[in-house]
Amino acid sequence: MQHVRVNRGELLRFATDTFAALGMSRPDAETAAEVLVWANERGIDSHGVMRIPVYLAEMKTGEYKPTGQPVTRQLLPATFILDCNRAPGPVCMMRAAARAMELAETFGIAIGLVSDPTHVGAIGRYAQHVAERGHAALVIVAGLPLMAYHGASVASIATAPIAIAVPAATPETRPVLLDMATSFIPFGRIQQAAAEGEPIPDGVALDAEGEPTTDATQATTLLPVGGAKGSGLSLMFECLTGILAGTPIVARRGRGAEAPRQNAMIVVFNVASFRPPNDYRNDIQELAEFVKGLPRREGFDELLLPGERGNREAELRRRTGIPLPGWLWTELNTIGRELGVAPLELWERQ
Repeated sequence: MQHVRVNRGELLRFATDTFAALGMSRPDAETAAEVLVWANERGIDSHGVMRIPVYLAEMKTGEYKPTGQPVTRQLLPATFILDCNRAPGPVCMMRAAARAMELAETFGIAIGLVSDPTHVGAIGRYAQHVAERGHAALVIVAGLPLMAYHGASVASIATAPIAIAVPAATPETRPVLLDMATSFIPFGRIQQAAAEGEPIPDGVALDAEGEPTTDATQATTLLPVGGAKGSGLSLMFECLTGILAGTPIVARRGRGAEAPRQNAMIVVFNVASFRPPNDYRNDIQELAEFVKGLPRREGFDELLLPGERGNREAELRRRTGIPLPGWLWTELNTIGRELGVAPLELWERQ
């Protein structure tokens, strides 16, 4: 399939202008766009600008409210709920991260629940955002049932992701970042493979009959990573997000468009309230060097830390452009033309 390449700044400009044309305030549009482009930059294309047509379709049905604004409910001094009511997911998550950091600087730790936002995107962005400011973060998300509970043949729980980030050795160094789904692959990868006519790996999905498939167009149910371990994590993430906030998803799946679609929890740890930050960073660096220096198995040229592959991909794509499938570039420009947004300019063809 033919791809085109787009400069990061140009992709960010186009996405921002598109969201603004759809009614978002300029700051909210910039936030939503940045989260998508961050994913593209790191090679997580399933959570990048290919989501724009999906969001547009959800706006037309009322499932996505581009002008919606989250409302904070403070609970105890270090806990809060952000009631989103289908406001843009990235806007909700960034506001939750800001509030959690503010509270953690006073109380040492803060926990926020993000209730009923729209799709929040690649959650590693929020954990990294916190860690870049010297704190540690843990983010979990629960969503629509797209994955089979271990042993089940139908979609019954979410592909609930988790992201953890800690500050790196120096403020100038990228944080150590783990960002993973509890399924073998995210559902967005299935959609991406189907759109591009590519197969999916064996053993990651089931079809409508509950049988294994490598055909992305037939895949209806994802399988949990680690079997019972992955599905157990997903179930508990539902308990710690939507059920705790009073907006459960799985138990309300039969209630149509009114049922919540995603919920999240963000936990921020103020490192300085536990120990001197420089000592913490030094120990993180020592741990990283230990792991990088371990004897390697045959076939492994290098041992990578969590987030290291994404960091390198981001550096590469900043130099050479972000690749987009030709069909997506065309679809985005069609949307832009309808909204009066300047076309998405090409950098170079692949």
